[in-house]
Amino acid sequence: MNTPMSDRPLLVVRAQVDPGVMKEFELWHRSTHLPLVLRIPGIVSAFRARTGREPPGEHLMVYEFQDEEAVQSAFASEEAARAREDWESWQGQLHELSVEIFAPLAPIPDQHHWG
Repeated sequence: MNTPMSDRPLLVVRAQVDPGVMKEFELWHRSTHLPLVLRIPGIVSAFRARTGREPPGEHLMVYEFQDEEAVQSAFASEEAARAREDWESWQGQLHELSVEIFAPLAPIPDQHHWG
C-alpha cells in the first residue's frame, strides 16, 4: 500500500555519526534533542526514517511543518536556535550533517501554444 505524500513542508536531517557512539547519540536524540525540536512553533510531527539497510552510523529524521508559512518563523524561533546549539556537543563525532527542506509545488498551469 502506498502512503500519499504529505502536502506539508518537510525538514529532513541526515547525520553520519561515528558508529562507536551511535547508541549514545540515539539516546541523546530521543531524550534531549527531539523534545527541543518538537517545541519549535510550526513543527507538528517527527519520525525516524529507516530502511533496515542504512550504513553504520546513519541517522535520518523527518520533521513535518504545519504549513508553508510556518517554515520561516520556525527557523527564526528561539526554540530552533536552542535545537541548533544542541548539536554542538556532537561535532567531533559527526562525519556529515545535512538539513534539507522539501515542499510541495503548486500545479504548473497548462501551457497552450496558439499558432
